[in-house]
Amino acid sequence: MNIFSVPVIFIGRVKHLLVEARRIPKLENTIASLRKQHSNAIKEEFLHYERIYNVNLYLLVLEYDVAILRNDALFSFRLWKKKFVARQLATLLYEASQDIPKLLGKNFRDSLASIDIDERELELFSKITKSLNKYKNDNRELLQKLRNFVGAHRDKDAAKQLEIIEEVELLNIMELTASFYENIRELSPFMIRVIVRLGDREILIRHVLASSNKT
Repeated sequence: MNIFSVPVIFIGRVKHLLVEARRIPKLENTIASLRKQHSNAIKEEFLHYERIYNVNLYLLVLEYDVAILRNDALFSFRLWKKKFVARQLATLLYEASQDIPKLLGKNFRDSLASIDIDERELELFSKITKSLNKYKNDNRELLQKLRNFVGAHRDKDAAKQLEIIEEVELLNIMELTASFYENIRELSPFMIRVIVRLGDREILIRHVLASSNKT
């Protein structure tokens, strides 16, 4: 490593710590708040509210996990630790790329319809889900291999595990993570607007009446 690059790397890591020191507590508070609203939706039997809060919670927990792993990646110096972080990220990406399209499927669209999401927003939502499905299909083979062999230890062939571990490059997995989060960055503002819709008085009354009719 060029000795002149060391201060630059150090400054970059300090900036990262300062940003994360502010962001992580906000993320924790948001998760706690949404978790409470999700529990209330279950209690009141607001099916569509419950479903929408659940998707938002999933995305927030995923963001939290990725933030922790990115932090580990930035401050890892041993090669094995870097590869370990890469394997954990690969496992997380595989699971999320499989789960999110399912969470955003027909049932979720029914929930969006129940809160009168307009056509323009639905077109944006369709574009995002299409991109997520493309990511899943494009990267399934690699991520599944890393997950099964060296992430979740599904395969018991230790020699094969070591062979794949040696092939894993943290930078490549970080690039896959960045690519995945291009889609999540588009999805997050959409989900915020959906959450705002849940507070609409007319929509809330409609769901209260629907829940009361069940009893």
